[in-house]
Amino acid sequence: MFKPLANAYSTELTQYLQNSQGLLNITKGDFFPLFWRSWTKVFKPPLIKRSFKATGIHPPNPDVVLSKFAKEGLDSEASSTSVLSGEDWLKLKSIVRREVRDQSSKGVRKLQRSLHHLAAQNTLLHGELKGLRESLAIKKRRETKSYTLQLEDHPEYHGGAVWWSPTSVKRARDHKIQQQQQAELEKLQKAEQAEIKKAARDCEAQLKAVKRVERERRAEEKRKEEAEKLAKKQHQQLINNTKKAYKTFLKG
Repeated sequence: MFKPLANAYSTELTQYLQNSQGLLNITKGDFFPLFWRSWTKVFKPPLIKRSFKATGIHPPNPDVVLSKFAKEGLDSEASSTSVLSGEDWLKLKSIVRREVRDQSSKGVRKLQRSLHHLAAQNTLLHGELKGLRESLAIKKRRETKSYTLQLEDHPEYHGGAVWWSPTSVKRARDHKIQQQQQAELEKLQKAEQAEIKKAARDCEAQLKAVKRVERERRAEEKRKEEAEKLAKKQHQQLINNTKKAYKTFLKG
């Protein structure tokens, strides 16, 4: 049974590396989950009994081994109402051969190649998706931070093992929770202060924009007033010059 265990572990390790697609490295923490899955798959009482029975050891039966050399029949085909998945490439091919008479035509060969290609792509995509999901789950577990409880040393502590009472452990845990809550509160306060400062900056920017628009409006009004005064002055000067010219004409 140890050879199947080694094979099962190699399979688990290969599957892990294939699913991770090179995104994760093998660590010490990955050994036991892989080993345990291999162990539970191999070392089962029903499997052990079947292994003895399959080899004809117990109960003694040489025909069990000899029957393995007999040619097994093909599985019965699925019903016409069932749906074949992308992995059933051989069944799809057999259906095409049965339904299409001219197997030598280019269209039939192209259809068979297309079905084979789609089945292979479907299998690869399913394997890639499964591997990415497992890698993401492992990455999330690794990102979970652990911490050590800061227990207070006894006044008479001189080294060696120390037995901490449940009360001390609870007190240390409560203190750790308070520290985490305080850290979250400080983080929240900093975020609120940052929001307040941002709102103040935005308000100040809006006030500056309003003042700038008001200055531009006043400057435009002043420019218009000066232009009107200049136009009136020029008009009055034109009238005066016209009157003087008319009087001069009458005297002449």
